[in-house]
Amino acid sequence: MFRAVLTVAAVLLLAYWCSRLLGRQWVKSSGSGNLKIIEQIQVGQDRKILLLKIGDSNYLIGVSQAGIQLLTEVEGEFEMKVPIPSQDMPVPLPFQDVLDKYLKNHQKKKEEDR
Repeated sequence: MFRAVLTVAAVLLLAYWCSRLLGRQWVKSSGSGNLKIIEQIQVGQDRKILLLKIGDSNYLIGVSQAGIQLLTEVEGEFEMKVPIPSQDMPVPLPFQDVLDKYLKNHQKKKEEDR
């Protein structure tokens, strides 16, 4: 009986130690600063549209069970925190406006292809 309790305690201790080690490695790899999710919208079950900042570029990415697809590169400045606009500072575009613009352009291309 004592051996069983000792084995369970050792397994729990080992699991705790491994999770701490893996957690530290994950934090290091995810905090590189080159890739940031600025905003995301859930558009359906298991479907999202992400606004990503990679370096100095912004991209709209579609994510679903079928995979990940680049929708378009987006111009403009986007920040996670929206500062109070001043006259000499450019106002960042809201994500919904960018998404609406992309959808209108996509619809125009579909109509032109017909």
